[in-house]
Parts: sequence; C-alpha cells; structure tokens
Amino acid sequence: MLALAVGLTVIWALARTPVSAHIPYQPLIPCLAVFFVIVIAEWLLRRMRGLAELSELAAAPLRTLSLTRVALRLLGFAATLALVALGYWLFPEYHGGFYQPYWQFLRTLAPCVILVPLYFLWADTRSRTQEDEFLQFGRLLIGGTSGVDAAVIRRHLLGWTVKAFFLPLMTVYLADEFTFLYGMVRTLNLSAFTRYDAWFHLCYAIDLLFCVIGYTATTRLLDSHMRSVEPTLAGWLVALICYQPFYSLIGRTYLQYEGSVTWDSWLNPLPNLRDGVGVAIIVLSVIYAVSTVAFGLRFSNLTHRGIITGGPYRFTKHPAYLSKNLSWWLISVPFALNAGALSALRHCVLLLMLNGVYFLRARTEERHLSGDPLYVAYALWINEHGLLAGVGRVLPWLRYRAPVS
Repeated sequence: MLALAVGLTVIWALARTPVSAHIPYQPLIPCLAVFFVIVIAEWLLRRMRGLAELSELAAAPLRTLSLTRVALRLLGFAATLALVALGYWLFPEYHGGFYQPYWQFLRTLAPCVILVPLYFLWADTRSRTQEDEFLQFGRLLIGGTSGVDAAVIRRHLLGWTVKAFFLPLMTVYLADEFTFLYGMVRTLNLSAFTRYDAWFHLCYAIDLLFCVIGYTATTRLLDSHMRSVEPTLAGWLVALICYQPFYSLIGRTYLQYEGSVTWDSWLNPLPNLRDGVGVAIIVLSVIYAVSTVAFGLRFSNLTHRGIITGGPYRFTKHPAYLSKNLSWWLISVPFALNAGALSALRHCVLLLMLNGVYFLRARTEERHLSGDPLYVAYALWINEHGLLAGVGRVLPWLRYRAPVS
C-alpha cells in the first residue's frame, strides 16, 4: 500500500507541473516510482526475514564467467525482441493510432536496453538455473540441440506472447485513465473527486498501473519471472476473448448484455437507493483494484509468477473476477424492465454467459496453478476458511478440487 500511496502522490505532482507534458509516456513516471518502492520494500523484507538470497540468483558467484553463455543469452534476447517486432509489423491490429501510447512507452524505455548485457554478465555466475530460456533459445538459433529443452523454449515463447499481447493494451488504457485524472487535478476541481465516475476511473487507473508494472518487470533479478504459462488452448481462449480486439467480435456480437438504461438514470427517481448502488459499485471497484495491487511486480494473465495469498486473496481465490462481475450487474442493470420483460431476460442471460466465461477463466487458472503445491494448499484452505466457504458447502461443484496424484 506504501507503493500505491507513492504512485498516487507522483500522479498528483506530475499533473500539477508543466514538465509532465514533455514526457513521451507520462504514466511511466508513477510506474517507476511504484516499481522502486516495491523493489526496496521486498529487499528489506527479505533482509528482515533472514533471506539474503533470491530463489533464482545467489548472492555469491556459483561458477566462473562464460562470455559464450552471455553471448548466447544476448542472441536469444535479441531474437525474442525481433519476433515480437515482427508480430507488431505483420498484424494490422497494431497499425494506426490506437497503440500510439505503447510506442511512446517503448521509446521511453528503450535506453534501458543497455543494461541487459550488464545484467547477463552479472547473472551468468549467480543464476541457479544455468540453462535458462534465453541461453537455450540462443543455442537453438545457432543450430545447437544439445541441452535444449523443448518445454523451456515453449514456455519462453508463450510467455513473451502473453507480454507482447497484453502490455500494449494496458499501456494504452493506462494513458487514457491518466488523461482523465490529470484533467481533474489540473483544474483543481476537488469536488469532482466526490463523484462516482472519478472514483471509478481512479480504481481502474490503479489496476492498470500495476498491470503495466507487472508485464514489464518480468525478470529473475526480482524473483518475478514466469514459472509456467497456461498450457491449454481452452485457457488461452477464455482469457483472450475478454480483451480487445477479440472482445469486439465475440463480446459485442454475441454477449452484448448492456441495454439503453444505465444504473444512475434508472434509479434517478430514488436518489438514496441510487447513491447506495453507486457506493456499492465503487466498493467493488476498489476490491478489483486492490486485487491487482496485491500482485506487486507479478501481475500477469495466463502465467504463474508466484502464489498470491495476501490482500483480498486472503478471503477468496478470485476477488478480481468476483468483484468485476458483480459490478457489471449493478452498472448495466440488465434486469431493468424499461424495454420489456423479454429484453430484460435476454440481457440477464447474456450477462450470465459472460459471467460463465470468467468462471471458466477461474477454473483454467486453478488447473494451471495446481502444478504448484503451494497453490494446492492455499486453495484447499480457502475451501474451508474462505469468505464463500459456506456457498461451497451448499454448491459443492464450486469448491476447488486438488489434482489426483
């Protein structure tokens, strides 16, 4: 939460100073502030717990430096970036102005590439995983097959596919949310912060801030690397259809649950109830944002980068999905009868179908993460002690089932 407070302070400061207009990707500054606070806090926490070393990198050299290994890693890294660039060039989705904030984000971060060779030189002697993905990918590119694990290469390519797909979306959406917040701060319209829409945008800006950090800060140096990637086609499909450009086709064509009525206009004759629903939506949005904050540096769809058990995850395995889906029922009021009972029934069924997509996302994630014994123990604990444990006892099919050995 300290990192979040620092990030919000930086957002406020940047919005009030003209220099922010000259930064190519303005949200990167609060992202960096949050990033460094988390890194320092995790380092101090490890020291306090007597954990001087990371799980993947030793404090002292484990072997002598090999420039050949470093060169192969650099080759693997460069080839990975080249594949990502090829995808952006090839697919029409990435042409046009929509992703302009992402290109600004990349241009702003580009100087950091000079640190990569230095990191590989340092990590070569300390990495507990000597044959990591960049090394094996580099070896594969020069025609070597000895010591190349197909599973590692597959995880590497899938992991970077996740990053290449989601990071552009998150940087674009974050820029949009910051534009809204900057507008309120720069006009000193403090009364705006008492409105529903201000809190709604603030919650999603916080969520996206930590999303951008999570997709960017994927490295063994910070113990935030990818342990595994979703292995099934079903898991990928139910995740990807929830995001653009696929949601425009699937969601808007087949799952369009929103009608012409919004919650505030529908409840306008009942101001007290309207305000109560608005507060409920904001509470759910806060839960959604804090669920992302709980990941720290490790947020990412379709990957396993560490088991999160704190924050809202102390009460349920899927607080973000639960809060988001509940908020949609309050925001879109699909049950409103303004357009007739049949129309309301159709909207409710469509929203239930979208809820079902997120239920499938939750199930595929559970199946993926169940490869880690820590997650199995956590999920079984939530079965008995979680906020919805009673619901699970009434509806056993909702309970987590550990994989059979």
